[in-house]
Order: sequence, then structure tokens, then C-alpha cells
Amino acid sequence: MHPRYLDWINHVFDHPVADSAWHWDVDAPSFSAEEPEIAELIELTFCNSATDLQRFTDAQLNQGLWYLASPACSDYFFALRSKEVPLARRLSAIASITVLYRDCFQPRCTQTLSHLDQQPSSPLNAICYMFWDICPISYLCDYPDEQQLADACFAVLADTFAIEHIACREAAIHGYGEFSCSYPERVEQALDRVLETEIANDLLREYAHSARFHSIQ
Repeated sequence: MHPRYLDWINHVFDHPVADSAWHWDVDAPSFSAEEPEIAELIELTFCNSATDLQRFTDAQLNQGLWYLASPACSDYFFALRSKEVPLARRLSAIASITVLYRDCFQPRCTQTLSHLDQQPSSPLNAICYMFWDICPISYLCDYPDEQQLADACFAVLADTFAIEHIACREAAIHGYGEFSCSYPERVEQALDRVLETEIANDLLREYAHSARFHSIQ
């Protein structure tokens, strides 16, 4: 295990939940590391999310993952598209997002649709739904190894939609919407495959149809 992994986990997640998150404080603690190390720590976090994040509440996970993924809160996720990080590490870190959805979001999120604000909903559903909306790897144009990174992201979205959970499937559809400006034809083909599958929930199917024919972001 990475020698700083526990410190990293505590830095990202081990904070009280408040309306104004801890990281907005001018004296908020920081975690400094080079981008290759950050990419490795992100991958370790997601790959071990079933066990190592179990001690945190859903609200703490939502707050921490939002801090981790959103450029408005931190710069960490830029490591996954940085030329300073070996390509193999970037690809494996992106692939680990599937594990986060399968091992963390699937067992802990409620079977509700966030785009309709269905209740009752776990606090964790927010980041499950918004992940691809806020993270910087949903825009890859002209970045080093763009094609390989895009392939990895589309593989994650396909694997996420295959998870038998309404919130995970909704998040995958939302994710496709975030890529629609950069890769419109590829997104249309992916959503055609989605609509060819059996989607028992009519509202989820309607959302997929809207993503395919009317565009969502």
C-alpha cells in the first residue's frame, strides 16, 4: 500500500459535513503531492472504496468525492489527463471509476433518479449523478493521448450502465451527455446501444431517450 494512502483518505473524507465545506476555509489543510502520486492515490481510493470508505457516512463521502473530483474545489483530478503522469497510470486510474460505481455507489446510493429529484435520496446520490458533470476528464480535446483516454472513459460509462442500479445507470447516461459536445457521433452510437437494452424503469428510459435525441448535459 502507498505509504501516504491513509493520510490521503483522511484528508479527503475525514471531516464534518457542513453547509460550507471544510475545504473553503482559508486555513483548510492541504495535501501536496506530484501528479503521478495523486493519480495513484485516486486509483487506490476507488479500487478500495468498498472497504476503506466504509467508516465514513454517505454525506462525508459525497463531500469528499465532490472535493476530489471538482476543479472548483481542488486540482487533483487534472492528474488523470496530465502528460506528467504515465499513460498506463492515467488509464488504470480512469478504469477504477467503474469500481467506485460498482463497489461504493451501487450498495450505498438509493434507487432514485436525481434528475427528477426523487426522494428519499441518500446524500451520496448527488455525486453519483454529478460525477461526470464536474470532473475535468469529461473534456479531453487536444490533451495528450486524447483517444486512449476517451476510450477509457467510454468503457467506464458502458460498464457503469451495465450495473443493475437506477442511480448508476442514470449517472452513465448523464456522463454520455457531458461528452456529447466533444464526441457527438460516438455518444449517439453509445446511447443507441443503451436504448436497445431492456430498461424496466420508464422514467430512466425517457431520460436516455432525451439524452439521445434532445441532448442533456
